[in-house]
Amino acid sequence: MHMAPYILSRVPRIIYSGHFWLVVAMFAIGIVFHYPQQILATSSPSLFSFLGLTRHAMERVLFLLPVTYAGFYFGIKAGLASLAVALVIMLPRVFLISLYLPDALLEIGGIIIIGGLVNLWFEGYRREKSRRQQVLSKLEAAQQELQSHVQVIRSREKRLAALNEVSAIVSQSLELQAILDAAISKVREVMEVEVALAFLLDEETQELELKAYQGVSEEFAAGLKGLKVSEGFNGRVAQTGEPLLVEDTSHDPRLTREAVKQEGLHCQLIVPLKAKGKVVGTLCVATREPRQFLVEEIELLSHVANHIGVAVENSRLYQKEHMMAEQIARDATMEKQMKENLRFYLQQVTRAQEEERRRIARELHDDTAQDLVVLSRRLDSLISTADHLSPQDTSRLEALRQQTDRILDGVHRFSQDLRPSVLDDLGLLPALEWLTADLTHHFGIAITMGVLGSVHRSPPETELVLFRIAQEALRNVWKHSGASRAWITVEFGDNKTILTVKDNGKGFELPERIGDLASIGKLGLAGMQERAQLIGGRLMLQSEPGKGTTVVAEVPI
Repeated sequence: MHMAPYILSRVPRIIYSGHFWLVVAMFAIGIVFHYPQQILATSSPSLFSFLGLTRHAMERVLFLLPVTYAGFYFGIKAGLASLAVALVIMLPRVFLISLYLPDALLEIGGIIIIGGLVNLWFEGYRREKSRRQQVLSKLEAAQQELQSHVQVIRSREKRLAALNEVSAIVSQSLELQAILDAAISKVREVMEVEVALAFLLDEETQELELKAYQGVSEEFAAGLKGLKVSEGFNGRVAQTGEPLLVEDTSHDPRLTREAVKQEGLHCQLIVPLKAKGKVVGTLCVATREPRQFLVEEIELLSHVANHIGVAVENSRLYQKEHMMAEQIARDATMEKQMKENLRFYLQQVTRAQEEERRRIARELHDDTAQDLVVLSRRLDSLISTADHLSPQDTSRLEALRQQTDRILDGVHRFSQDLRPSVLDDLGLLPALEWLTADLTHHFGIAITMGVLGSVHRSPPETELVLFRIAQEALRNVWKHSGASRAWITVEFGDNKTILTVKDNGKGFELPERIGDLASIGKLGLAGMQERAQLIGGRLMLQSEPGKGTTVVAEVPI
């Protein structure tokens, strides 16, 4: 009932096809060859009689041509319909004219069987081709999905690496100018831009002062003096507290300073520096060529700006406290309060960094890793059910699955490196065992771990600090020391815990004071010292060129 309208709807399209009329022509020629005496009025019963053929076997074989042709171009239904037409054409001769009825019926049966088998083969081939196309479509979709996941992972890795590096930079010093210079240098590198500017807001004059810049001339910097809040691009961001993207600076009506146009800046992205919910300045990146900033890049720069904003506020508070302490230097209570305030603000920065690590680690584990697991299983299912795929297609699918698994393994390692769940669940020692095993497995450094004293759990903050110090120390071992072996020891005492990390690497020349580590570029070691001091501990270093390095962290219980 439902096939008739479908077939009728296809008829008009078929009759406009040249292939259809070619099939009709073949049938017409077949009819002439089959009934020459009736159509051409010849005396010979067969046009192939000159070959000695008189039983019409060749004429019946000729009907396979239109049947095969119709099945090949129009599908099995058209092929079977053509086979029926051929049967209708051949039967009158069999029963009314043929002198060899059994032979004629046998030959017609053979034609029907061969024609049907050929059409079935064409249909199988067509379905197989369609199935392969579907599999390839799924393969391409899976590949695109994988590439999308890879792009997301790389974006998150870039964001996290940038945040970690900026956090490390701003936590190494309380000198405002040093913080800004180092931060915009890292911003310029991460954002891949030519120009980076940092403005700070003077609350008394309500003016933005260009405190740090790279990639522009001194004349440009001088041309931006006295920039009022709400004036120009940076002034607008300082007023609204919202990011601003300027795609073509020279033709933007909000441009107020000629220096910007003379410097040849084309595209600018400006975000506010915030601390405690208020704007303390702006951070600007710019290019001299057209540039499309992605949403992820705007979010990244905003996160970086928040870190810098907190560091600026901490630096100002430190300077204020320091000035007050100098005026009443003999007041021990004030000096103690200043140190406590400084420690408090540094703790806040560290906690914010750890929270960001925890959040991104959870995001990687709950979202990205789960998506990759689903994708890997889909690829496995596709490989196991695609029996008709070519070896090349199967190889491509298997390569995609292996790439997915490698990325998933990297995501798991990255998530654990950010914030290992074993540290929160089981404590310091299991976390250190996981860390040493992971580094040994991936980088081939033999690490021996030892425990002394009566093992006990410490406060979460203390365990976190010791783990981060061990993590940074072992990272330095495989990245910088060139060591083949390392030793890590945890000693539990009655009122303190001592962590020692030692390697047999190339070592380095220590500065006179451990506080000078940041100035010689040893930011990782300086960060370890800062973490130990935050919980009332201390860090000791021993190193000489060619004699390895020993890091000892001693923290109170």
